[in-house]
Amino acid sequence: MLPPRRVGDVQTTPAHTKSHQRAWTIALKAGRGDRVRNESQLKTIVERAYVERLNAWQTAAVRIKHWLTEQQKGLLKDKDISRLDVDGHRIKDAARTLAKLTEKTDDDPDLTITSAEDVEDQIRDIVGVKVLCKSPRDQSMMFAALRDPDQLGAFELIEWKDYTDPPKASGYRACHVILRIPSDQGPPVFAEIQVKTRLQDAWSELTHEDMYKPGAAMKPSKLHGEFARAMANMLATVDDMADTLAVELTALTNPEPVVELDELREQDTGIDVRVRATGPKYALAVDGSGRQGLIPAFAIRRLSGQKGTIKVNDFIHLGDRLRASVEEDSKGLYYIPLELPEH
Repeated sequence: MLPPRRVGDVQTTPAHTKSHQRAWTIALKAGRGDRVRNESQLKTIVERAYVERLNAWQTAAVRIKHWLTEQQKGLLKDKDISRLDVDGHRIKDAARTLAKLTEKTDDDPDLTITSAEDVEDQIRDIVGVKVLCKSPRDQSMMFAALRDPDQLGAFELIEWKDYTDPPKASGYRACHVILRIPSDQGPPVFAEIQVKTRLQDAWSELTHEDMYKPGAAMKPSKLHGEFARAMANMLATVDDMADTLAVELTALTNPEPVVELDELREQDTGIDVRVRATGPKYALAVDGSGRQGLIPAFAIRRLSGQKGTIKVNDFIHLGDRLRASVEEDSKGLYYIPLELPEH
């Protein structure tokens, strides 16, 4: 007979050790079996939720998009509406929902998921809509509107998160808002609105962020993490620079220098220019030598005889030829039209 072995402070025989190993193996298999059964049950509940609630989710998404478009028009009244872009919607893939729920139940064994309503209560971004902004200041404006009870109407603000300052450890930047949307197809629907600058959205594409989310195929390497953070910081710097330029451009196009149009007409000091770009706040024109100048909104408003805010592109079109006075200072070159074109 083999002598007994000492395991820790307990003296055992080989037979005794084997029996313990069998017991541990049985317990481990039982635990794995419970986990498999729990995951299978959770998957069934998630699949049922998608069958029962998909129509309600899609209806809510369309409703939110329509509402956001109206918000966009209100916030940018008489301004360049392309500064905000409601960029479609998505219903989160069921596999991702299952992965997030599994992670939650692993972290909290007391968490019980038994119905579609439980699934929605735990995963509140199944319905998602994205708003893209030209600059951080437009992002801040939209984010503030989404948290303003006076703007929300029948929608209810549930929670919000600002991932721009500070950003996530990965470098991810965005503003998130969770709203509760009334539904005539059952309980209210939770929806997440992500407000991003175009560069913040580009970061997600450039770093293949979707490949590294819960339930996705890839796990981020150290190299990926370092590069993603570096790219996020560089793009944030570009965002800030673009914001500064936008503010400066607004300052340049809004002031009304003293220009006596009647006097300029009498002196016939104008030159011929051709419009090469036009928008709500200004137009760009070039003279015969290729010099480019700005046609500011105030000059068009004075010629139109209208008061208040006007849209330059309502009066000046691409390719128009104008007679204009030349005004130049340290900030730029301006073409002040002497007459509006006939259309």
